[in-house]
Amino acid sequence: MFYPLFLIQLATSFIIGGALIALLSFVAERADERIAGIIISLPSTVAISYFFIGWAVGPQAVAEAAPLAPLVVGIIMLFTIVYLYLSKIRIRNKGAAIALCIGGATSVWLLLAIPLAVYKFNNLLLSLGGYIVLALFAYYFITVRPQIRTNHVRLHYTFAQKLGRAAFAGAVITFTVFLSKTLGPFWGGIFSMFPAVYLSSFIILHWHYDSDFLFKVWKKTPLGTLAFTIYPVAAIYTFPAFGVLGGTIGAYAISLLGFFAAARISR
Repeated sequence: MFYPLFLIQLATSFIIGGALIALLSFVAERADERIAGIIISLPSTVAISYFFIGWAVGPQAVAEAAPLAPLVVGIIMLFTIVYLYLSKIRIRNKGAAIALCIGGATSVWLLLAIPLAVYKFNNLLLSLGGYIVLALFAYYFITVRPQIRTNHVRLHYTFAQKLGRAAFAGAVITFTVFLSKTLGPFWGGIFSMFPAVYLSSFIILHWHYDSDFLFKVWKKTPLGTLAFTIYPVAAIYTFPAFGVLGGTIGAYAISLLGFFAAARISR
């Protein structure tokens, strides 16, 4: 049985989560593609998910689930590699090409991420080690190997695309909060890391552009995951110490340092 407060928490997570993703789309659209990939990598769905997990279940639940996050960020990089390289396969029907990429990339993420929740993986040092290895792997295959020249093409999303993207991300966040309440924080922690922003951006951009353009936009994402990774690591300590609101603000402030460092390096 779901109490009225929990239903309010679910509805609020959908609205606020969707609004944040809409704002992120607005900012990314106005940035040149040298840093667009870094902006896409900002901790958006995970930040909102952690906030509502903390509100619905408690700050300690965030601290318990967060140690697996760095390794899942590495898995997101594998998700990105699979999507990008599958997009190079020439298929006349664009819808079929996108479906192939979605199926392949999402399958990799699910197969590697779900066991972490099943076995309640919470070793922070192993998680960070796994992230470093996978981030270096992704850096080679996304940033170094493609050898695609970057220019100054700007991203553009229609209102319908922004709305659909926000609704999708909001639904993922709501599902995350639901899982945390019903199955436990590890399941919520895993799905808070589902690459909703990446996937929705891939679908929209892949529909309008070719594989080379996707490689250009995502070229800096391995570097951008620095901010993404810092957030959950900081949340392990800030949520128990400062509560849900203070923990969110503190963790995001710390992660922004990683974002600005990555943006500076990319210029």
